[in-house]
Amino acid sequence: MSNTAPEQTVLPHAGEELPGGSLDLIAVAIAMIAEWRTALVTFVIVSAICVGYVFTLKPQYVATATFLPQEGHSQADAFASIFSMRGPGGLYIGLLRSRSVQDDMIARLDLKKLWNISSSESARDQLAGKSSFTENPDGIVTISIRDSSAQEAATIANGYLEALGALDRRMGADQTRRTREFFEAELADEEAKLNKADADLEATQRKTGILQPEAQTGMGLSAIAGIRGQITNLQVQLAALLQSETESNPQVKAMRASIAQLQVEETEMEQGGKNPLGAAPATEKLPASNLDFTRASREVRYHDALVNSLANQFENAHLSEDAARSAFQEIDAATIPEHKAWPPRKPFIMISLVFGLFMGLLAIVVRLVGRRIMKDPKHRENMQALRAAFSLR
Repeated sequence: MSNTAPEQTVLPHAGEELPGGSLDLIAVAIAMIAEWRTALVTFVIVSAICVGYVFTLKPQYVATATFLPQEGHSQADAFASIFSMRGPGGLYIGLLRSRSVQDDMIARLDLKKLWNISSSESARDQLAGKSSFTENPDGIVTISIRDSSAQEAATIANGYLEALGALDRRMGADQTRRTREFFEAELADEEAKLNKADADLEATQRKTGILQPEAQTGMGLSAIAGIRGQITNLQVQLAALLQSETESNPQVKAMRASIAQLQVEETEMEQGGKNPLGAAPATEKLPASNLDFTRASREVRYHDALVNSLANQFENAHLSEDAARSAFQEIDAATIPEHKAWPPRKPFIMISLVFGLFMGLLAIVVRLVGRRIMKDPKHRENMQALRAAFSLR
């Protein structure tokens, strides 16, 4: 029986390949565990730096204020809102982001002095960075302000409501004033036209003598009919008298004279003569006179109706200007927040620890790779050449 000693199995160095060309993972694991001090020191340093940075972050508070925009009350707006997928909230969010509201906020709260900023543009940018506006599905608009001071966050949020209200009142007053000025100008123009129409009607009445067309026409026709009736009666009496008398009879002559006088009156009434104002008009001129009077009266009625309508609208515009109300309704004013909204310290600390552990493992890998490189003479020469390239000598 042979007394030869058993062969010892020698593990390769960490990271070295086995004779078969594969990597010994056990050796790698043992080598990494052996560098636990490097991982621990790296983990402690990196975690301490990250946790320290987390505690240096300034706390942020979020204050919110909400309001409800009012829908239009006109029939056209109500009909259009049926087919519109968007409410008026988008319009008010645009107004909140406008330069007018921002400048009002900066002046109202003296934000440049508060933030120690001299530029208005920088103040607007900082204000915009702290502000966010959202419209909820129910149409309520929320104003959110993020700031390191809870008091300032609430003050800025409420300042937005005040600035928006001031802008809304100013826009409403301007619109009402322009409407009132428009109706005022139109009313003055229509009153001038009405005065002219009144003068034209008066001239037509003096020219035609017609004051009440229907009454005067009826009176004129009745008068002519009465004269014609008298003429007919006299003619019948004359015909009966001529049966027994001659033309030389005084009674016959008197009847003929009466008939002739009535015929002259009839002719004057039909052809027209000098008609006093308010008397029955001449039947010959009756159609033209009535038409002139109708046109003049219609013009007066038309302008009178316009004057009344414009006067009512002018008065309504004046009342609307005096009783103008805000087009949005404040729901909740901002209150001073009691809890910090940012940063979430616990999640950040956990992330810092995980990052420190990762950096510790990375430090082990870097150290082992560095040893492997420096073990190879060729790699060592390359590293020395690289070090010499960056040397200041």
